[in-house]
Amino acid sequence: MSSAASLGIDDYEPLLLALQDELGVVVPEMQRVSLLEKMQTLLESNNLDTFAALAKRISGDDEIKSQVLDVISQRQSGWALSAPVINILHKYVLDQMPKDARVWIVGCGQGQMAYALAMEVAQYEHASGENKDIQIIATDHSAADIEQAKKAVYSEHQLETLKDEYINLYTTASNNGSERKIRERVTENLSFSQCSLKEDFSSLHMMDLIICPDVLVYYSNGVKASILSRFAKQLKSGGIFLTGNNQTVVPFSQDFERVEHPAGIFYRKKS
Repeated sequence: MSSAASLGIDDYEPLLLALQDELGVVVPEMQRVSLLEKMQTLLESNNLDTFAALAKRISGDDEIKSQVLDVISQRQSGWALSAPVINILHKYVLDQMPKDARVWIVGCGQGQMAYALAMEVAQYEHASGENKDIQIIATDHSAADIEQAKKAVYSEHQLETLKDEYINLYTTASNNGSERKIRERVTENLSFSQCSLKEDFSSLHMMDLIICPDVLVYYSNGVKASILSRFAKQLKSGGIFLTGNNQTVVPFSQDFERVEHPAGIFYRKKS
């Protein structure tokens, strides 16, 4: 089977149209090849030969739609929160957080990003001498990834991109010698649940901070506006929204204001 990179636009134009018409997903040109390469696993698992055949299935098969959303919502498996996010967390956001604040991580994959955030919170608390007891709620569209995240166990290969300092501080050897388990001090205030951005998520209750690094970039303007509106409803007045550098928020939502702080750029829910 040819790789997505070797295919011309005519080879997957039907798929791009189906994604937009059926799911409200618009794939930016710079993300197109990488996303379509992931889509090839769906061709193989569903015995399909072309992206056009996958497009036809999307139009009438809810199971295929769910699988496609899994791919689109899938987070990278690395541990690194982006440098701008870490900087603004340590130099502004965590200082502003009240005790028992609630933080929502959107698109957590198999848990690495959520645990990485919990480790950054632990680092902040150690440096400041303040225990804020922050509650982290992490969600993903994939039920399988959520179940894996709950185990809090990772292979040495999966831990390669985590800082050695954090491996020593926040993980411990598991019963399987080739794996390590996240320590309870990281997991105790962290919970995982399945959640699709195209469904209602009001059951998650009100949040002080929402972090959504890159999932929104794939959705059409109309769907993106709807998701941002529902994010705003989940944030307390003055709550903070952090997203990736390639995602624009304000033109699609009147609920947020863009804040340019010395520590970095973030969005705040309007009072």
